[in-house]
Amino acid sequence: MGTTFSLITFILLLVLTAFFVAMEFAIVKVRSTRIEQLSKSGDNKAVAAKKVIEHLDEYLAACQLGITITALGIGMVGESTFEFMLHPLFSSVGIPESWIHPFTIGGAFVIATFLHVVVGEMAPKTVAIQKAEAITLAFAKPIIFFYKIMYPFIYILNGAARIILKMFNMKPAKESEVFHTEEELKQLIYDSHEGGEINESELHHINQAFKFDNLVAKDVMIERQYVKTLDINDHFEEAIQKIKRNAYTRYPVTKNNEIIGFIHSKSLFNVEQPTDLEHFINPIINAEIETPLKHILEIMKKEKVHIATVYSNSEFQGIITLENILEEIVGDIEDEYN
Repeated sequence: MGTTFSLITFILLLVLTAFFVAMEFAIVKVRSTRIEQLSKSGDNKAVAAKKVIEHLDEYLAACQLGITITALGIGMVGESTFEFMLHPLFSSVGIPESWIHPFTIGGAFVIATFLHVVVGEMAPKTVAIQKAEAITLAFAKPIIFFYKIMYPFIYILNGAARIILKMFNMKPAKESEVFHTEEELKQLIYDSHEGGEINESELHHINQAFKFDNLVAKDVMIERQYVKTLDINDHFEEAIQKIKRNAYTRYPVTKNNEIIGFIHSKSLFNVEQPTDLEHFINPIINAEIETPLKHILEIMKKEKVHIATVYSNSEFQGIITLENILEEIVGDIEDEYN
């Protein structure tokens, strides 16, 4: 009867270990956006899961405490249980009595450790990673219940840990605060693509976004030999003919070979009477050839101007349009200068 009770206790502790391990991995792996979506639909399990996700560090601490307690219990109950069960087996095969005790201790340790690692740790971890959402939803309420019961112990343990860290001038790190370098993020994205979570187009756009931060004006500008301009002294009809011939929407305007602004072609087509071009000139953004593209984009957004001239040592080199910048992220756009 004693052995049966011990074996049942061991199995129960093994199941509890698996529960805590599965929850520890599941609540880290699960997508918080998905839980948020389900909770808004009125799913009671999702509401509980949301509470766990929003207080991730506290519930991770609860899982770790549960794992520690059950692991200690497995060690205490498991070895004595299997040692008692193995003793008759070793006796029956003729092992000397003086050797039976060491053999049973060793065998019990191996069996208990094997079951603990495989059934209590590895298997639930694998399942939790693959079924994070289902496990989080199924067991959110039990882990909340356990946390409430063990809260005083968790509070004391966390406090003790903070005191020890303070002695070494260290601050406690939050496990929910996971930071990745750019290279780590790229690898995560690549792995997601390999796993089918991100398609080829999404992968391309994300990679382009990473590259965007390192681009400067000269990398994307339209070189000056390809730029079509209007002159401030052009007659109205002459300007109209240039616009019709080239079919662009924005034209830099020159005066004495210096760019003084730009004209939007539609503004000329909306007038009833021909007039001087200077009435239609808009301010243009000026940028140095090594200006980061992200800075030019910020200026365009702020000034609401979608074209910029590029200079090097005060010499005109080319222009950049908003379409040129967007192409670096989304790919080719059939804009006016293509």
